[in-house]
Amino acid sequence: MERAGEVTRIALAILLVAATATPALADHGSPIRIEGMGPLMSALVTGALAFVVALVVVVVIMVLTRKGPEPK
Repeated sequence: MERAGEVTRIALAILLVAATATPALADHGSPIRIEGMGPLMSALVTGALAFVVALVVVVVIMVLTRKGPEPK
């Protein structure tokens, strides 16, 4: 239960930071900016896509380095 409280505090802190984020004052746009979205939402989508790519890389590495069945 000690760990659950720590995880809850961390999750609450992350939500608080995300909820209080302010728009960028110098939003110049970029090639990865999604038209019609605010800078914060665009950053969140881009970060989520990067996270998914990282997960795929980890899964591929795990599959490629998996040991075969033990011979009897």
